[in-house]
Amino acid sequence: MALPRFMSPVDIAVLAVVAVALFLPAREMYAQNAIKGDEFGVALAEARTMASPGDGVAIEDFTRKLGEAGLKDWAVESAVRMSDRAKDSPTRWRALIAASVGYIEKLDAKAALDYANRALAACELTREQESARVAKGEKIAVSACPSWEEIRMRLYQQHLQAGVKANIDPKVDPKGFREAGETALRHIRIGPSVPTAPQQAPTQAGSAGSAQ
Repeated sequence: MALPRFMSPVDIAVLAVVAVALFLPAREMYAQNAIKGDEFGVALAEARTMASPGDGVAIEDFTRKLGEAGLKDWAVESAVRMSDRAKDSPTRWRALIAASVGYIEKLDAKAALDYANRALAACELTREQESARVAKGEKIAVSACPSWEEIRMRLYQQHLQAGVKANIDPKVDPKGFREAGETALRHIRIGPSVPTAPQQAPTQAGSAGSAQ
């Protein structure tokens, strides 16, 4: 059977490809969850940050859950973005310290120290504002940045600062970075900085003279 003059071998090849594309079944597609672990917990924590954009506790909880799910980049990006959004919140320091923790989990010590310093400054600002309110006669049952939280952050910040000051990259030498921070914390003293000289016992002559 002779082919029509307008049908070339190239045309036949094109028709064959079109037929295969039309009549073969579609390829199976597989999908897996982007979040490994507690998806519902992450979604609920994110919903709380949307409902209360200035709630530092909700931001800290959300970014912590992201970190636990292995989404460290998302955790850092969320903490930084949400801390900017919560500038007028008394609990903003929680979002800032969450960003710092996210950075140190990625072994970015300088960025972690930067956000730890910001968190401390935000905490101090909150305490100053609360003191001003108390001076006006307002009663505050619970501080938005209690002293024990400030102490905990300060120890964390001093640990980071010591490692950065020692010019140790935690990506290259994580053990050395940790030891530098631990050494700095060991220098904290309790009590007088200069030891007092021991008292000398009275001489026999002095004792005899006093007895007379």
